[in-house]
Amino acid sequence: SFNVPPLNWIQTEMVQIAGGEPVWASIELGRGWTQVTLEQIAAWDPDQVFVVSYFKNPSEVVADLKADANWQALRAAKAGRLYAFPADLYSWDQPDTRWILGLMWLAGRIHPDRFSGLDIEAEARAFYQVLYGLDEDFFASKIKPTFKGDLP
Repeated sequence: SFNVPPLNWIQTEMVQIAGGEPVWASIELGRGWTQVTLEQIAAWDPDQVFVVSYFKNPSEVVADLKADANWQALRAAKAGRLYAFPADLYSWDQPDTRWILGLMWLAGRIHPDRFSGLDIEAEARAFYQVLYGLDEDFFASKIKPTFKGDLP
């Protein structure tokens, strides 16, 4: 099974701010993550799927989904739009300072034509320099190696 967030959580807000439509808004949601089945996801048949994983590398999860015949039938999978939500030490979908990186990345995926010049690695480098005073060498040696998900 899979989970979707409530409408008032940051993950849903990020999708909306980035210009996307949370397909899960049409179902009854709980106060926390709500489990949904592949059948429900197939009924929605979304244009894009953004996979967040807190326990396994999200890129590995997406690779497993792409190899699954049931997932291959979805419009998003056929179009090559199953995405592993990025993370470094923490997922970029969390309500901490990194959410702004996740929002930029998400907007770039939802609207690639509008964000064709987005260099998310450069944005992350600047983020860590401005917010935490970390220099280029520290970023390259300590932060970038922790990147997971659909990142360079």
